[in-house]
Amino acid sequence: MKKQFKIVATGLGVLTLAVSSGTCGTIFQSGGSGTTYTDVLGDGQGSANLLRDISSATIANDANNLIITLSINPAGNIATGGAFNYIFGFTTGSPTAGGDTSANATTHGNAYGRSISFDSSFGGMTDFVGIFGAGGSGSVASPYTSYGFNDYVFGTPTSTSPVGVWTKINTVASGEPISMGPGSTTNNAITLTVPLSDFSDNVSLTPGTTIDFDMYNTGTSGNQTAYDSLANQGPIQSGTFNSTLQYNATVLDSYTITSVPEPGTLALAGLSGLSLALFRRGRK
Repeated sequence: MKKQFKIVATGLGVLTLAVSSGTCGTIFQSGGSGTTYTDVLGDGQGSANLLRDISSATIANDANNLIITLSINPAGNIATGGAFNYIFGFTTGSPTAGGDTSANATTHGNAYGRSISFDSSFGGMTDFVGIFGAGGSGSVASPYTSYGFNDYVFGTPTSTSPVGVWTKINTVASGEPISMGPGSTTNNAITLTVPLSDFSDNVSLTPGTTIDFDMYNTGTSGNQTAYDSLANQGPIQSGTFNSTLQYNATVLDSYTITSVPEPGTLALAGLSGLSLALFRRGRK
């Protein structure tokens, strides 16, 4: 059974390191809306291409969406540096979550069939966002103009999707913006806005819900493995890099959905404040 002693921050922009015990899955960083999760630079593997080197990810949420900003090495250019996929995978973290823990030739533990899985102590991967370039080929001559994503849920025993397979929920073909992340003078960051409701089959992402997650850089086809992991603070392989070696994650990060007011509520609050101010002015 996984033992985790999480110090979870649900305020804005607070990140803590969690203390874990035992030899099963552990949590490295925890936070709430606006938290930036960092990774060691220079630990991307497989080649010297800087797009393989994850720098950080900032996770936030509003009432309806999960907002994910992924940054790669500040010196890399995510629009012109080549074609890669990025993966955001998460789980409830319970050993009984019923997610994909397989390392077989069909899924390898995730919706894209890459050689990436979550350890069974986390309950396997239950939900998945695959991120890809759009509007070009990722070269200097044909840069990406934006990114897109598709998301999937894994059929757990408690979900309504077919049990034991990945089901696509949503595809956003393009339009997710490219920008300059912290410390960069190149386009090294992608921001995704993913509906919370896309994952309701496995988990209700309401205020106070905590998910365990990681982000990976990987190839665009076949059973290629992870080149880098956000949560793992170092190379994921030792010795000569094997591009198809299964990476079974035993370290993840943790995020807690933060309560935020609906846009309409903010507007009503503003009108109420204005009405009160006018009322007081009229009584002078």
